[in-house]
Formats: sequence, C-alpha cells, structure tokens
Amino acid sequence: MSTDRLNQLRSMLAEEPGDTFLRYAIALERRRAEDRAGAAEDLETLLREDPTYIACYYQLAQVLAELGRNEDAVHTCEAGALQCLVSGDRKTRSELLALKEDLEDA
Repeated sequence: MSTDRLNQLRSMLAEEPGDTFLRYAIALERRRAEDRAGAAEDLETLLREDPTYIACYYQLAQVLAELGRNEDAVHTCEAGALQCLVSGDRKTRSELLALKEDLEDA
C-alpha cells in the first residue's frame, strides 16, 4: 500500500467528511494493504450509514470471506442483492448472487 495514497485520501476526507466515495476508497486501500479487518470495519460502517451504496456489498463480502467470516459474507451478498432489487441494478445483483453461490460452495 502506498501510505502516501492513504494519507492523501484521509486528508481529502477531512475536508469532505461526508464524501461516501472517499470513505469507500479508504476501505479499498486498507484492503490492498492487507488490513482486512480495518477494511471490513470501514465498509460495514459505510453500509450502516448508507445502505444504498451498492458497490460496498460486493467488496465487503469478499473481505469478510478473506477473514474467514463466510456466514457474514453470504448475508452481505443477500442484503446487497435485495438492495439491488430496490435500485434496479441487475448486473450487480447477479454478481452478488454468483459470489454468494461461490461462498456457499466453499
């Protein structure tokens, strides 16, 4: 991970604390740094505050699976798939359901 990149994102977030995308980007950067627990915490918080941020569901499910939390990962896929129904996002819904199937087969 580029500490500079993470610091830059955090600095930008300090200026725009309500920026959901910056918070998401920080979580992904933490995952790249193999701080999976921190990434999961960030993504879970983000989804609690904004359950319509659909991109989070897939990333969170993957991180949870990497942490060995398959049951939570499957639940995340289900919650995301339901949110996709509400928003009409068929592509992401199919990706979440495919990931859920993979997790259940693991």
